[in-house]
Amino acid sequence: MSTVVITGAQGYIGTALAKRLLRDGHSLRLVSRAPRTSRLEASPDAQIDYVTADLRDRGAWSRLLDGANAVVHLSSRTDLRAAEADPQGDDDINITPIRALVAAAGETPRSDPVSVAFASTVTIVGAQPTLPVDEAAPDAPCSVYDRHKLICETILREATERGVLRACTLRLSNVYGYGQLSINANRGILNIMINRAIAGEPLTIYGAGAYTRDFTHLEDVVEAFRLAAEQPALCDGRHYVITTGQGVTLAGSYALVADAAQEFTGRRSAIRSIPEPADLHPIERRNFVGNSQLFADRAGWLPRYDLKRGIEDYFRRAMSERKAAHTPTGSPPDAAA
Repeated sequence: MSTVVITGAQGYIGTALAKRLLRDGHSLRLVSRAPRTSRLEASPDAQIDYVTADLRDRGAWSRLLDGANAVVHLSSRTDLRAAEADPQGDDDINITPIRALVAAAGETPRSDPVSVAFASTVTIVGAQPTLPVDEAAPDAPCSVYDRHKLICETILREATERGVLRACTLRLSNVYGYGQLSINANRGILNIMINRAIAGEPLTIYGAGAYTRDFTHLEDVVEAFRLAAEQPALCDGRHYVITTGQGVTLAGSYALVADAAQEFTGRRSAIRSIPEPADLHPIERRNFVGNSQLFADRAGWLPRYDLKRGIEDYFRRAMSERKAAHTPTGSPPDAAA
C-alpha cells in the first residue's frame, strides 16, 4: 500500500483518518507541531512514523515527502476570532506551510507527483450564498480565515497546473461525530452540545436558532479524504464541496440532541435561548446547504449519516465508553459499577 503523510495528525479529523488508513494497510507519517502524547493501537507490523515538524520549513517538507505517495494537509489554526485579531500570525500558521510544501515539492521533481488533499471550508463562499452551494458558486470570503484558506487553495491549484504536485481541496461543512475532542472551543458546536447533554447540562442557543447548517459526519469526512488520498485522478487542482445536502436549523439540530439525550440517558436536555452577541461575525449568521454531487460522481462518495443517525451514534458510543470506564476490571459487562 502507499505511504500517506497526515499533518495535524493529533487533531479531530487527523486521528480518525489515521485509524482508517491504518486499517486499510497504508504506511503512515503522522505529523504534529508538538510531540505526540499517545500512540495508535496497531499491529506490530504496522508502518507508522510519528514526526514532530515545523511545517513552515521547506526542509521539513522535503523529508516528509521523501517516498510519500500522498499528503493529507489538515494542520491549521481554525479559530475565526484569532485570525481576525492577528491576520499576520494566521498567515504564518496557515499559508506559510503551503508555500513551503510547494517549494519542497518543486525542489525534487518526480515522474509521479505527490498527491495533496487539502482541508478547507465551505464558508469561502461567504455569508449569503445562493443555496444549495456547489463548486460553481462564486467565492466571496468575508473573514481572514476564509481569505487565507482561499489563498492556500490558489497556491495548490497553480502548483498543480505547473506539474509540481497534484492537489485537490475538500471544502468541509460543520463536521461533527464521535471522536477526539477538538482543541478549538469555537469549533464543533454540535459535539459540545452533545457532551453537555450527556453530562445533564442545558443546551444554550443564540436567539431562536433559525440559521440553517449542513452538518457532515466525521466518518463521511474521513471517507472523503481517504478517497482523495487513494485516487490521484481526483487531485487535478479543483475544490470539492463535502456536505450531506440536507439543511437543518440550529434549533432543529438541538432538538435532535435533546431527543437522543432522553433516549440514551433518560433525561431530556433543556434548551435555553440566550441573546446573540453583538460582535457575532457575519459568517456565523449564514444559512448554508451544500451539493456534493461532483465529488459523488468523480469519487464514488456518498454520505452515510443523516443528522439523526449521527447524533444517536455519538450518544451510543460515548455512553458505551463511559460504562466501560466505570466497569471494574474483571467484572462482567453488565455488572454495576
